[in-house]
Amino acid sequence: MPLVYTLVKRKDMSKGATEGSTLYHAQTSITKQLTLNKICTRIENLCTASRGEIILVLDGLIKVMNEALSDGESIHLGEFGSFRMVAGSKGSPTIDGFSTALFNRAHIVFYPGTMLKNIVNTVSFERYVPKKDASSESSGGGNTGGTGGDGGDERPGEL
Repeated sequence: MPLVYTLVKRKDMSKGATEGSTLYHAQTSITKQLTLNKICTRIENLCTASRGEIILVLDGLIKVMNEALSDGESIHLGEFGSFRMVAGSKGSPTIDGFSTALFNRAHIVFYPGTMLKNIVNTVSFERYVPKKDASSESSGGGNTGGTGGDGGDERPGEL
């Protein structure tokens, strides 16, 4: 299934753009949510493992990942990808003046492995065009009902 997008008008920030000029940009939208419950159902349909066994393994994976990330370890899950915790800090003019209060909020970063990297090479896109009726014209339309995402995140993979 293709990624759904809408077109949004934004100020043209390119070098040499005239004052007040705008451009249309694509904005991808989340159209559905795959919950843990649905994941377990899908896995259950692919193998002989029971729902309880799948939940048990996934719950164990989450606990082990929490421990590993808290201990500063990176987690490598083969072709799926890897996770690691990162945090930068504000600077201090002296070594003695540095304290842990200068750290920025930590983030968990996911780096996709070959299994997921191949998906981006075959992605397709489909424009969402709201139906023209009285209700969509009065409300502005254009929203797919998803939880959004502007597609312009400069830090992909950051959780």
